[in-house]
Amino acid sequence: MQSCKFTHKTGPYSYRLHMLRTCRTPSIVYVPAKAKPWSPPPTCKTRYLVHNKLSLSKCAGLSSCSTNEDDHLKTIGRNSGDYITSSVWGDYFTTYTPPNMEPKELMEQRIKELKEEVKVMLKSTTNTKLMSYVDTIERLGIGYHFVNEIDDALSYLHDIKLDNDGLEHVALQFRLLRQHGFNVSTDVFCKFKDSDGNFDENLQNDARGLLSLYNAGYLAFPGETILDEAISFTRGHLKSMANDMDSPLKRQVLRALNTPLRRMVPRIEAMYYIEEYMEEKTRNDTLLKLATLDYNLLQRLHLEELKDLSLWWKELDMSENLTYSRDRLVENYFWALSEYYEPHYSRARVMVTKYWTMLTLLDDTFDVYGTYEECKLLTDAFHRWDDQKAINCLPKYLRGFYHKFVNTINGLQDKLEPSEKYLVSYLIRETQRLVDCYMQELEWHAKRQVPTFDERKKPAIDGNAGSIVVCGPLLGMGKVVTEDAIRWLTSLPDVVMAATEICRYNDEAISYEREKNAGQGPTTIACYMIEHNLRKDEAALQFEYFADESWKKMNRAFLRPTNAPVELLDRILNYGRMCSRELLVGFTYGSKLKEIISSLLLKPFSF
Repeated sequence: MQSCKFTHKTGPYSYRLHMLRTCRTPSIVYVPAKAKPWSPPPTCKTRYLVHNKLSLSKCAGLSSCSTNEDDHLKTIGRNSGDYITSSVWGDYFTTYTPPNMEPKELMEQRIKELKEEVKVMLKSTTNTKLMSYVDTIERLGIGYHFVNEIDDALSYLHDIKLDNDGLEHVALQFRLLRQHGFNVSTDVFCKFKDSDGNFDENLQNDARGLLSLYNAGYLAFPGETILDEAISFTRGHLKSMANDMDSPLKRQVLRALNTPLRRMVPRIEAMYYIEEYMEEKTRNDTLLKLATLDYNLLQRLHLEELKDLSLWWKELDMSENLTYSRDRLVENYFWALSEYYEPHYSRARVMVTKYWTMLTLLDDTFDVYGTYEECKLLTDAFHRWDDQKAINCLPKYLRGFYHKFVNTINGLQDKLEPSEKYLVSYLIRETQRLVDCYMQELEWHAKRQVPTFDERKKPAIDGNAGSIVVCGPLLGMGKVVTEDAIRWLTSLPDVVMAATEICRYNDEAISYEREKNAGQGPTTIACYMIEHNLRKDEAALQFEYFADESWKKMNRAFLRPTNAPVELLDRILNYGRMCSRELLVGFTYGSKLKEIISSLLLKPFSF
């Protein structure tokens, strides 16, 4: 990629945007990070210079600028986002009644019988057929029923050389083993290169082989250039072939070109793949019947959870005082469902949805509405945690929000077993760290400071990592979460940082224009554009490269043995998957997620 040639520039200076008193020609100068903050001249408008292009906005959302720094800091805020704050769902899920289905008990009994048939099938199958079954089971979304059987199958596949060593099966074996943490070498692909070191052009007519190699390429570790070459080679050929393919292969190729399997949310993949598998000539009806029954039964459970959450949210009634904030309960539940759809994580889904929904309000308070002074008071209140004196200092609209936030956390604690309650202290601590990061970003904006790229991205990544990525999702998962594991994960190891970086880089690439127009101060990508003198499209390309490199770090973190149970690491992996650009846009603008949420929750399968 061209963007790979870009280099980082770091130093002890922060950028600040200055303009001449004539208000005609803005300029960028270097000043020491600890220098006295700049105060703009009266009645001028702030101009942001980004690669020789000017964007004018009234200074901090005010009708005029003040020469008094303190006055400015007191009034900064009261922006408005360009998203719709109300929910596109309204009260739909509080009253929704699913269509009549066969009794739950009969579905559960049939699933139990089919599971036993599949277990026998897995034990009596070897080589490429076994590998195909494992892949199909996982893509159909029923892998959680066969954790031990799949692990045994992969241990067997790790120790053998396949009879059929064509491209499709070699790449599939590599992908499955890497997905499950087995250390397998990329040398298995050298045989598919020509004498010049390029992938053999004779492979271009093997559509299934190309798709298999393409998906395998996204299991790369840092520095594995052969897999970068594989992606480049296969993508071009798959794009040119796609329109001439028959379905369901055509749909699978187009979906993979948009989101490769490694980066696909498992529940969404299951939704698509069940329908496609119905059309496969070589389908296994036992697997298909199990997948459709399991999908429909889980869908029923998910609707029950969302109904209970919708009633909780309606009773909480946050809209009266926080009219500026996004109502994203349903979207937050969708994100929870993307983290873990399995039935034994029902409690965790409900708990993290409540936490994330309250964080959405907190984020909008700092980003959109709260003044500098109000946010300072709110930050202090979070650090003093449920201290009445701190609460009394808050403005009325924040007093109610803060009280309900604390009560929500207390309610989550009440749902935990005595041996789990220590997790709440981690959750509170990481929430406080998140608030500190919000405050740091607001302070930069308030003081007209443009930090370096490295300075700007640190709070955006560190703050989200412990609270949103780790403590929230793991809170209700049960005995699999140990204090050693939570202590390690909140130390922000590579796997956590990778997931948060993926989210940050993708979000920045899509939110730059929105946040710039809302007057929210310099975004991470804006700082990068200024620091490296790049246009928006050039910086976005570089951020795409950064996200790809973070995915490689994520892949490497799954190598056995892992430092935490894989059940916990899978949650972090799924967080990275949720942070595709498409899904991030859908969260901000709820209407863009409505179709996929409707499909996941309101459309059962029949077979």
